[in-house]
Amino acid sequence: MKLLHCGDLHLDSALSANLNSEKKKQRKSELLSTFVSMAEYAADHGAEAILIAGDLFDKSNVTKRTQNMVKETVLRFPFVDFLYLKGNHDEENFLEEWEERPENLKLFGTEWTYYRYGDVVIAGAEFREGNGNRLYDSLVLNRNDCNIVLLHGQTEKYRSADKAETVALGALKNKNIDYLALGHIHSYRCEALDGRGVYCYCGCPEGRGFDECGEKGFVWLETEAQKVSHSFVPFASRSVHEVFVDISDAETTLSVEKKMRDALTGIPEKDLVKVTLTGKVKLSAERDLQYLTRRFEDSYYAFKINDREVGIALSPEEYENDISLRGEFIRLVMQGNYTEEEKRMLLELGLRALAGEEVEACF
Repeated sequence: MKLLHCGDLHLDSALSANLNSEKKKQRKSELLSTFVSMAEYAADHGAEAILIAGDLFDKSNVTKRTQNMVKETVLRFPFVDFLYLKGNHDEENFLEEWEERPENLKLFGTEWTYYRYGDVVIAGAEFREGNGNRLYDSLVLNRNDCNIVLLHGQTEKYRSADKAETVALGALKNKNIDYLALGHIHSYRCEALDGRGVYCYCGCPEGRGFDECGEKGFVWLETEAQKVSHSFVPFASRSVHEVFVDISDAETTLSVEKKMRDALTGIPEKDLVKVTLTGKVKLSAERDLQYLTRRFEDSYYAFKINDREVGIALSPEEYENDISLRGEFIRLVMQGNYTEEEKRMLLELGLRALAGEEVEACF
């Protein structure tokens, strides 16, 4: 049996950060197109089922157009079952306006639901507050079947900022699980569950912002004789990159630009890029972030610079005996209870203000 494991599409997500209104609209369409393309891929490669491990939609702001596209995609492939388990972002009322649910759209409830395909059993349940312990105790799987379990939540090892139930991996060990298909964490992860099976986060098929960097796609599964083989398939129409650039020895804006340009070589123009500057620089070093942003923003779909990781290369002997106002200011900052980032910002702002520069021009 062949299956496709996906999740966390977040269709109709607001995409509120780093994109203008036109690109937000375009990106929403791209996310929807990726869902349709995954269904086409599954059908073309002989999949019998698509496992949607939660967060197909992004809360209540789902348009009628998106709902219709999803429904028409399900109807378009009647020979492929869509096993949809709702996540913490999915609304309960998604199906309310559908006159009739397609036969190949299979749902799960707050108790275990089992779907059998020959010797393959797919079990799933939706977490609701308070039902976790009961679910672990009530899961029953035959050791002679090939067992796939579908859940949406975070584990102790992989947690996110979003509120979601915790998947207790320890409570799922030795339950005859061959493949635990998980949703909620937006990057691909696959590790051993116990001596028999693995647990796998498929990740999201498209990165929506600069916190979702790296390859995105889905997991392709094939079962044979109680064994499940699985492989990650990159599938995103655009990738999101975070590129770290050490500027410790760069003292001018143009030298920073050169380091950035070298580091960005080979990244496609269609992608989203965040450059994170690192290292420790001299107090005299300068970098014009507005200039640098303008130099690169037209080369990529979205572009952002983060310099909060940059520190100040300053030794005590450079200021401890300085009796000037400058020296007193440096001592106060360096001896203060500030983070490295706060010290850098205070020193840059204060010293340039003491030099008579317009502070606004520094950033």
